[in-house]
Amino acid sequence: MLPAPLLLVLATGPVTPSLDAVAAPLPVVEDPNDPWKRLKVSADGRLRAEGTFDQTNGEDRIRGRMRFRLSGDYQIADGLKAGARLSTLSDGRDANNPHWDFGDADGFSGAEVGIDRMFLEWQPESDWKLTGGKFAHVFTRPSPLRELAWDDDVQPAGAAAVWSPKSDGSVSFDLRALYAVATEINQTAGSGADPAVFGAQANLYVKASESTTLTLATSYSDWSSLGNFTIDQGNTADAGGFAIWDTYAGITLAGEGLRQITGFGQYFNNLDDDSGEDTGFAVGIQVGQTKGKGNWNAMGAYYDLEANSVFSSVAQDDTPIAGTGLGDGMKGFVVGVQYFVLENVSLRLWALTSDADASDDPYRIRFDIDFRIP
Repeated sequence: MLPAPLLLVLATGPVTPSLDAVAAPLPVVEDPNDPWKRLKVSADGRLRAEGTFDQTNGEDRIRGRMRFRLSGDYQIADGLKAGARLSTLSDGRDANNPHWDFGDADGFSGAEVGIDRMFLEWQPESDWKLTGGKFAHVFTRPSPLRELAWDDDVQPAGAAAVWSPKSDGSVSFDLRALYAVATEINQTAGSGADPAVFGAQANLYVKASESTTLTLATSYSDWSSLGNFTIDQGNTADAGGFAIWDTYAGITLAGEGLRQITGFGQYFNNLDDDSGEDTGFAVGIQVGQTKGKGNWNAMGAYYDLEANSVFSSVAQDDTPIAGTGLGDGMKGFVVGVQYFVLENVSLRLWALTSDADASDDPYRIRFDIDFRIP
């Protein structure tokens, strides 16, 4: 029986759930005789300057990075669409990291691009959405520190379902489920099954007042057959049992400018770990607006993760520094400020530290230019 911990998420403003919070209204073909009106194309990109200092090997690393992704969704019929996305790929094809480093592929040669999404999405009615293929994770993930349990760049391959009943009152909810294969292996005697994950999540959204929205939920991800899976981030102590219970709590007071304030807390517990390195937490605050030309926001957070509290192969690329989670785990701070030059262009300066079980405690500084098309 799945555990039933409570995940509390408090979001801003009236209960108008975000795109990753509930299934969208039933999609329809606007003009069946015009195939171009069925196609939606978008893109996003990033230029990054990054410095990592006092690495665990005692050295510093300065580099430039790039990311670009091109997406296309095609409405095949009412309630049925196909989607695909091209993305840059990092050296080694790390699922948590689609960035090119300046100098990849010998500097002047091309670098790799791959398909990181290819899916069918069926929405037979507005309450239900079923997805199969390789797609964006259906779990809601809290802001502003989204990626401690599931990195946004990880695109599961399998099937997912979202049920989000309509509500005309101050309370609404949704239920989500995911089954994804991590690695397909050629079955031989004694080899075991494909490494896979089953996940379930429930979210309850409550409008507490005109300026405050509460959300309650539970999230559980159970991994199996990990003996056939390679740990690739270096922040997990072993490939033993992982059944991650992820709990989040926050409160946002909606307002103009810096009067919009979000405070949050997050708790992790690996229910299958027997080594005693199975829990972690993060707390923090964000002030300001998260979109709109001329707006800006600032955030600060503290995290403390034991070695097996999250499954690092799908988590935390942008937050704790890879390689610092072995032994007793890692803890540190994340701070940042973001400014929106245009509606679809932002500048972000942020930094993070990682106090780990190592001779050196690294810290990292990043400057990002992010853009979206359209």
